[in-house]
Amino acid sequence: MPAKPKPHYVAGFGAHQWTGQPGKGAGPLFIGAGFMTFIACLVLMIFIEPLRNVFVVIAVCTTVATIWTVADVVSKVKAEKSFLAGLTARVNGSILELTGDPNAQISAWRLQQLIQSNGKLPLQINGVPGLELSVVPGAANEATRVVAWITPPDYGLASFDLLLNAETQRKP
Repeated sequence: MPAKPKPHYVAGFGAHQWTGQPGKGAGPLFIGAGFMTFIACLVLMIFIEPLRNVFVVIAVCTTVATIWTVADVVSKVKAEKSFLAGLTARVNGSILELTGDPNAQISAWRLQQLIQSNGKLPLQINGVPGLELSVVPGAANEATRVVAWITPPDYGLASFDLLLNAETQRKP
């Protein structure tokens, strides 16, 4: 009878911490900022004569909306990148703790791909398969979790030989 995998919680995060789409909603933001700038230009037309030209108003609205939208998207990109870097560090700490192999650590790009595809990454513990890193998506208000599934090896003779071989070839 095969051994049942045991979950080991590695990390979790909510949709407000990382969406993977920092530019989502930039279009409505651009239109809203342009509209608010247009309203401000209408009021300022009373005091500033060059704003009475429609082309100047269009140029000002477009410029302000572009700057506002770019600033918002850049801040979201920075926040998500720093969050993903911290999450990658936590996941890599757990991978190092579980596998004992610093070469098994993953990059932020690979973790992002796992999260977006809800994928799985098989890992080895001292050269023996039995560890699988997976992403479990949360429901609407629940956190997405990164989980390591640990499958104990079959205690038959073949798995004992693999463990013995891995330990004898391991460098001190």
